[in-house]
Amino acid sequence: MTQQKAIGPHTGTPRTEPAKTRSSDRYIFAAGSLTWALAQWFLVWLFAQVGGGAAAVGQYSLTLAVVTPVFIIGQFGLRTVYLSLQTSFTWVSYLILRLIGIGISIVIVGAYYQLNPELNVRLLAAVVFVRCFDVYLDILYARFQRENRLLLIGLHSLVHNFGTMTIAFVAIWLTESIPLTILCVGFGAMMVAVSAQRYVVKTPPEPGTIKGGYRRILRAGTPTTVSETLAALSTYLPILFLSVIADDATTGVFATAAYLLTAVNLSGSTLKDILITSFRWTFEASGSCALLKRAHKIAGIIMLTVGATIPIVILAGSPVLQFIYGEEFSLTYWELTILSIAMLPIASSYIYEGTLNVLNAYSGQAWIWFLACSCGVGVGLLVINTPGIPPIIGALAVAVTTGWGRFIGAFALAFRAQRRTHTNKRP
Repeated sequence: MTQQKAIGPHTGTPRTEPAKTRSSDRYIFAAGSLTWALAQWFLVWLFAQVGGGAAAVGQYSLTLAVVTPVFIIGQFGLRTVYLSLQTSFTWVSYLILRLIGIGISIVIVGAYYQLNPELNVRLLAAVVFVRCFDVYLDILYARFQRENRLLLIGLHSLVHNFGTMTIAFVAIWLTESIPLTILCVGFGAMMVAVSAQRYVVKTPPEPGTIKGGYRRILRAGTPTTVSETLAALSTYLPILFLSVIADDATTGVFATAAYLLTAVNLSGSTLKDILITSFRWTFEASGSCALLKRAHKIAGIIMLTVGATIPIVILAGSPVLQFIYGEEFSLTYWELTILSIAMLPIASSYIYEGTLNVLNAYSGQAWIWFLACSCGVGVGLLVINTPGIPPIIGALAVAVTTGWGRFIGAFALAFRAQRRTHTNKRP
């Protein structure tokens, strides 16, 4: 794709216009995002079938629960800042900060292991190895996205995700070792990162950028870092809770069932991305009252739709889990009922979060996740100190609390932002 030169609005410096995006590029980009979730599920299924059953899945899930929030902290929200900060700093500044963040994340994980040596160090090292390249790829994708090269992101993502599944399938059969399998997946991620880096090196530097800016970048990325870290923590909170009171097999059974929550999260995120532009149009044409009214309607329809699937989840959930993962992956009707209650508000929460974005109430995201995590931690501590509660019931109670805490927070803050916007517009 060719690029045209234009004049910057303030500096008069020639700048490079983003490449035009075709519809097919967007579809490939979306496919790359969706196959990431498929690849993560495939690893869990593979470890359940070949790698050692529920205990192996539990160890892997716990390792992810420890490593993922730490590496999100080390990302410093750089991708969001690079794509949205009005002052353009050089690409090298972001690259240096990303490498520093990776180093800090490795040190934090190492310190955590010193405090918790019961973790599988080989598995921990392999997951950290993969995460380093995933995080590095994230900032390379930001460079592509800034230039509107969604096709490059989509193609690299598809190769990465299908490569992960293929490499993992071959490696687990040859080695029968989860750490070695994850390590092989890491080498695949490294090759994708090398390919993406080659495109970045070939791209001419953006004109009119400013050197340095490290403090400004980090300051701008702090709200995103806090929000994303709390979001990841709330997702993995039930698993971290189970690591305190249950064995690896119990954690593994819960982790496989919790992929239902992941599927609802993915659906809600996709709906938010689809609707957010039309939400902005509604706000610009009819104001914040009409926007919130529309959000209520859509959120209600989504909740009714999800609610209609609850009887299927309760009645068919355990046989489906056992068919996919194995006989030891079973849940009772009561456990499936609580799981269904946990999944009910998730997708609707994304609708109100999209409303907050349109109303430019960005700091509200952090408060939503803070409320969700606080509620989840509170219930987790209560369950730990209450004898006789089965571990999976306790973990599901944490999931219910975080999910509904997030929904209530998003609903309340959207209503508050709408009232504030409506008041400010009065003559």
